[in-house]
Amino acid sequence: MEFFSLPQILGYVAYAVSLTGALQKNDKKLFLLFAISNGLFSLHHFLLGNFSACLSKIIVGTRMYLNIHFKGALIAYPFAVIALISGYLSYKNPYSLLPVAAVVLATFVAAYSGGIKLRICFIFCCFLWLIHDIAGHSVGGAIEDTTNILIYSFTLWRMQKDKKKSLINAGSRENLQQDRAA
Repeated sequence: MEFFSLPQILGYVAYAVSLTGALQKNDKKLFLLFAISNGLFSLHHFLLGNFSACLSKIIVGTRMYLNIHFKGALIAYPFAVIALISGYLSYKNPYSLLPVAAVVLATFVAAYSGGIKLRICFIFCCFLWLIHDIAGHSVGGAIEDTTNILIYSFTLWRMQKDKKKSLINAGSRENLQQDRAA
């Protein structure tokens, strides 16, 4: 395997964009950067001959961009159907189904959820992609997924910390109001 071939270098660039997206606490910024990253990764997978992953990345990138503006059934059902059809048409081996499963799962969670639940789903999807990327010789993809699992875990911790801090502050305000009333 050539670590510095054009497809692998393109994967590394896509990884850098994805890394920037994964660090975002703002869902809109996350979706935009992931749309760009997925576009780059689609070309990367195409050049590696991983057509199921290529199509999946195109679907994910488009869906991520549209998730900035739209949520719910308008996004979830059409993109899930498109992912399933593309998975059927590009089936190569059982590993080629892993990106399709990740796309369908993330499509519904991204359409109906956000915040902490969204990142938990993305961690699971990263594991599916990681297995695929190792089997498909995508160095940048494997690095991206491993890193994103760690970053999402860190971001979840930050979001939980912010949530806890918010609850503590809300409790302090309640106690202060009760003290004033007494």
